[in-house]
Amino acid sequence: MNHSLRNAIREVEALPEKDQEEIAIALHHMAVRKRIDARLDAALRRGGEMTAEVFYAELQQKYGE
Repeated sequence: MNHSLRNAIREVEALPEKDQEEIAIALHHMAVRKRIDARLDAALRRGGEMTAEVFYAELQQKYGE
């Protein structure tokens, strides 16, 4: 974990539980989106021709995100 993320987590820990939960959910969604974007970029570099919308729809159907 990098220094910036550790600092951010310390700040979040000082917040009320409800605010921590809200931030945790948002962070989780951002992390999932980054992983999906990385997979999409890799597929496009390999010559894939699938649109992002189709790719996301397939992943949502498969994983329920």
